[in-house]
Amino acid sequence: MKITVLTPTYNRAHSLPRLYESLTRQNADFEWVVVDDGSTDGTQDLVTELSRQAPFPLSYLRQEANAGKHVAVNRGMRAATGELVGVVDSDDWLLQDALATVCGAWTEIPAESRDRFCGVAGRCVTEHGVVGPPFADGLPHLEGTYYDLLFRHRRHEEYLRFDRLDLLRLHPFPESPSPRFIPESMVWRKVGRDHLLRYLDHPIRFYHLDGADRLSDRPFGELAAGRRIFYKVTLNEDLDYWPQARDRFMKWSAQYVRSSLHMGITPGRQLRDLDNARARLLTIAALPVGFALFLADRRRRARHAFRAPARSQRALSDGAAAGRAAR
Repeated sequence: MKITVLTPTYNRAHSLPRLYESLTRQNADFEWVVVDDGSTDGTQDLVTELSRQAPFPLSYLRQEANAGKHVAVNRGMRAATGELVGVVDSDDWLLQDALATVCGAWTEIPAESRDRFCGVAGRCVTEHGVVGPPFADGLPHLEGTYYDLLFRHRRHEEYLRFDRLDLLRLHPFPESPSPRFIPESMVWRKVGRDHLLRYLDHPIRFYHLDGADRLSDRPFGELAAGRRIFYKVTLNEDLDYWPQARDRFMKWSAQYVRSSLHMGITPGRQLRDLDNARARLLTIAALPVGFALFLADRRRRARHAFRAPARSQRALSDGAAAGRAAR
């Protein structure tokens, strides 16, 4: 079977070679599809050169406008040809034999049962070790829907999925109207609502916690629009799982308030945008926490804005002093 490794990228020419090297060490039938989201750092020249030497099929697609990762992923899905597709970010890399592990896990599922599955997922590793606790009872894998894994097994850690291409094409990221960032969970919840995922207790991906351009390190307010979409949908559609994850829903309610306030949406409209009484009650209870988080974001932003001119002024002073010393 063939796998597609899909990499949306923006100004990551410095880290793409690391991912490429990890792909050259894979022992599987796969292709690499790179979608350049308008990079200006020489990414196109780099990938063109890599394609000349790559021992596997490499496709490069470029969109001139920096439209966002979700748009790049949609374009890559249209170009992919693998049975399974995994989105591997351009600052990450795959562990030895990761793709062979995924292929083996998928083909172990009886052919007559695969229509019930959306794909295979594996654990992640950082410089601090494997992310998340081991599976209970030493199980080699878990099987369940997106909701089973999230609420019944309480697996909230980062992992890497390889999903069926036919299902991913049925559930693309929303593009219009859409903010520049959409949480990937918006797609996984649709793909995995009625299909099982085989989740391996085996690491297949390394991801880095550093890097100023990581989406997860951006100020909360910059990504508030996309995050609000996720929290709103979750509160509107998933509260049947409240008994299994009360703490999680309370957190999401506070984040719904927080992201809404960043967009200038009043508490009254926040409540009107929710479809059921339970979601509204949770949001009312979460208003103080969400408002406190919003104020904390504002204070951090103000401190950053205050320090930036001071740093610039120190740099100018240091430069002037260095110039005088040189003279």
